Amino acid sequence: MSTTSDLTVLLTVYRRPHLRRQLDAVLGQSINPSRVVVFQNENHQRLPKLYLKRTGVDWVANRRNTGYFGRFAYLLNAETKYVAVLDDDIIPGPRCLENYLDQAERLQAIIGGNGRIARTNNEAKSLNQPADTGVRLESTLVDFVGHMWLFEKRFLYDMFSVSPFTTETGEDMHLCFSSKLRSGTKSFVARQPSLEESCDITENKLSSDAHASFRSTPKPLRESVETYFRKIGMNFISPDDQLLFSS
Repeated sequence: MSTTSDLTVLLTVYRRPHLRRQLDAVLGQSINPSRVVVFQNENHQRLPKLYLKRTGVDWVANRRNTGYFGRFAYLLNAETKYVAVLDDDIIPGPRCLENYLDQAERLQAIIGGNGRIARTNNEAKSLNQPADTGVRLESTLVDFVGHMWLFEKRFLYDMFSVSPFTTETGEDMHLCFSSKLRSGTKSFVARQPSLEESCDITENKLSSDAHASFRSTPKPLRESVETYFRKIGMNFISPDDQLLFSS
């Protein structure tokens, strides 16, 4: 029988039609979240409200699009120690939450489904860029993570203590950079020793549609977010950091 964890999970709904499949995956986990929330921006997809009610899933319907930051701001209401945000193009394996929560507790860090070395990191060429999908045998320190985020709720206070350079993109960087700047919190791409423990059993097959944000977000704008944080005192990781902290 699954145990209930001190974790709130938030799923986002915008234009993609994968919610029911995601919910089935989240509700079938080896550990039960204390609360599952569906966070809908605008009304492009019909919510399965009877299913949500029957399974005890909460939903929040926003008539306007709250953008990339809205889902994180909503989790300030969470009553659990840990929170998780899943993008709308991933289907977690049945032991994903158990695996990610274990790493968040052990590493005291933000654990992500994928991760990046900052484009303006001067040592980027000497750093390990872990694979985006599939089996990964170690947790890897990176500048910021994305796709899925699992972390202690208290890091949200770091996130919202720094004014964003922009709200048009970069919530992944803003969460990780603010937390590193304010509390020294590190960001790790999750160890996924099996597909069952991964955040996406489809291995990115749902992420290349017309709604993918990388298609519409100018790379210079994201680089400006990196530059902004560097100017206010945040340092990118080095090869020595990655060697020391990856495990």
